[in-house]
Amino acid sequence: MSEILKLSPELVWKHFYEMNQIPRPSKKEERIQAHFKAEAEKRGLEVLQDEIGNLLIRKPATKGYENAPAVIIQGHTDMVCQKNDGTDHDFDKDPIDMYIDGEWVKAKGTTLGADNGMGVAMGMAILDDPEAEHGPLEILLTVDEEAGMGGVRAMKAGWMQGKYLINLDSEETGKCFVGCAGGVDIGYSASLNYDADQYGQFVKVTLKGLKGGHSGIDIHKGRESANALLAECLSSLSQQMPIRLVSFVGGTLRNALTREATAVIAYDETHGDFLKEHFIHWQKHLANRLQNIDEGVQLSYEETESAASMSSQDSHHLLSFLTLLPQGVLKRSAILPVVESSCNIGTVSVTEKGGLSVGLLARFLTQEGFEMIKTKTKNLGELSGYFWQAKNDYPSWKPNLDSKPLQILQKIYEEKHGVPMGVEVIHAGLETGLIGKLYPDLEMVSFGPTIKGAHSPDERVNIPAVAEIYELTKELLKALKD
Repeated sequence: MSEILKLSPELVWKHFYEMNQIPRPSKKEERIQAHFKAEAEKRGLEVLQDEIGNLLIRKPATKGYENAPAVIIQGHTDMVCQKNDGTDHDFDKDPIDMYIDGEWVKAKGTTLGADNGMGVAMGMAILDDPEAEHGPLEILLTVDEEAGMGGVRAMKAGWMQGKYLINLDSEETGKCFVGCAGGVDIGYSASLNYDADQYGQFVKVTLKGLKGGHSGIDIHKGRESANALLAECLSSLSQQMPIRLVSFVGGTLRNALTREATAVIAYDETHGDFLKEHFIHWQKHLANRLQNIDEGVQLSYEETESAASMSSQDSHHLLSFLTLLPQGVLKRSAILPVVESSCNIGTVSVTEKGGLSVGLLARFLTQEGFEMIKTKTKNLGELSGYFWQAKNDYPSWKPNLDSKPLQILQKIYEEKHGVPMGVEVIHAGLETGLIGKLYPDLEMVSFGPTIKGAHSPDERVNIPAVAEIYELTKELLKALKD
């Protein structure tokens, strides 16, 4: 028996354990949704599924709550799939290998899936909990959240009946969230000219060891992007000696801070000593620059096989473009103590076959921030000569401090802890933005257990926080009687 199943509350950890036995990358949630549909049907509950795969499970009110307003508990079943170098794991086939480390549950070399598997597990646990008291209940399990909010984008109005919505996709115990950033995917692409002549010396340059993390929640911490740093290093080199770019690859997800990137370059052997000195200098430069932020940064290079490459002029142009891509915090809000707008260079791919492909995720709290990011990135595309595209934008969730779930949640928390619960707007995309656009009368609140290192293999969830948030959820359901 797994040690995870012995944790409390057992119902929550049971559902979370079962989830992590079923691969659930974004856009591949068929198996996990089939599992939960079968679980609902086994309990004799009404279960609906829309065309994209979202599930809506309905449970009747408990005794005495028949006339209470319906409440929706919402979470997404897909997870970010990231693993450390050297970790033998296939996210399409293998279960997540979990273990307990003190007060934390972690995964061996991969993301854990507590974001948002833990929220989903809590919702499912309510269905089985004999102590849970609630009005008519709807459990909304969405798909494709991490890869662009595809599940909620495809939802139809009139599907849900709830008056209140509890989103369990936040990650800091003691805080609830009443607003979130909107987002937009920005991409650049181009075909590239390669010279078939393979002359000179070829080296593979690797930048790794960064912490990575969530491109919204962690963006204000100053953590760097391997894509941005490697581009800057190579651009600096190209300003001092001719180099020809063979390839540049970094990142797999637009919403994760890139932890490592690699490039292959060609150079004239007469410049070998200068190239070596450049990389030695940049290792020291990065170590000094990233003190107390990303101290594990490593820059290395090694000889590699010859290959077709771009001209030195085209290489210089492309590297200059990469260094001008926006990365990190762009503006802080003058109204709220949060980041107003940011951008993350999530993925970069430069190859002879595939050409140039760059994927950014920009976040914003206001429409003005959205327009600013689109204008600047589009201008960069025009100046560079690369094709620019913005797509999959989703709205921010504007705060409603008068919502009943928020007021009751604050009262419950302060009575229990003697201090107010923090109320914040999060610089990350929650599905509440799109849900609120579709159901404008819904009163919503978001909270959840403490999760650290989301979207990276350092992801971990705090065990005591899981118990606390589950009890808080049950108390809120009990109090939402009218």
